[in-house]
Amino acid sequence: MKTAVLFGARQPFGFELCSLLLEKGYDVFAIDHSDWITDEQEEKWLLIGRNANLRYMELENVEDSIQQKLSDEKCLYIIPTLDYLNRCHPSARNELIYQLERFSERKKTEASLLLIHPPATERSQSSFAGKLNGIFESLKKFHNVWEYCPSDAYASGLRENLSAAANDAVNYLEQQKLLESN
Repeated sequence: MKTAVLFGARQPFGFELCSLLLEKGYDVFAIDHSDWITDEQEEKWLLIGRNANLRYMELENVEDSIQQKLSDEKCLYIIPTLDYLNRCHPSARNELIYQLERFSERKKTEASLLLIHPPATERSQSSFAGKLNGIFESLKKFHNVWEYCPSDAYASGLRENLSAAANDAVNYLEQQKLLESN
């Protein structure tokens, strides 16, 4: 089984994904940005933080290297872009861009990426979104990149339906067998 490497694991959608993956018995390497975490998220994290299948890393600066810590593992990197697009937090966004650029420098690897985008009606047209899309296009040249978008049915109330949208994303992940070893 591959390890799910989940960015923004304490953020609203990332937390729902993390909880579901752990509930289903997957190994999760959760990542979040130290200055992006709120007190409410700290409290919610107590519900799952002691799970034996969970490892956690806080990114404190852009030089923190995820790939070095996971170099011997087969991984699926899960990037819920909707958490990054919904909260304007420049340092978290810069750290994500840095990690993705480092990943794109590595030519073909065993790792795959799953990008979870907001419904089309909620997508931002910011310079950050444009930069992300450019990196994703370059990643597709050398890596297995999967993209998933929650149904537009959630568009008017995605924040109220995070659990259902996260469940749909995990179902997609399982249908595509993205966490099974090849």
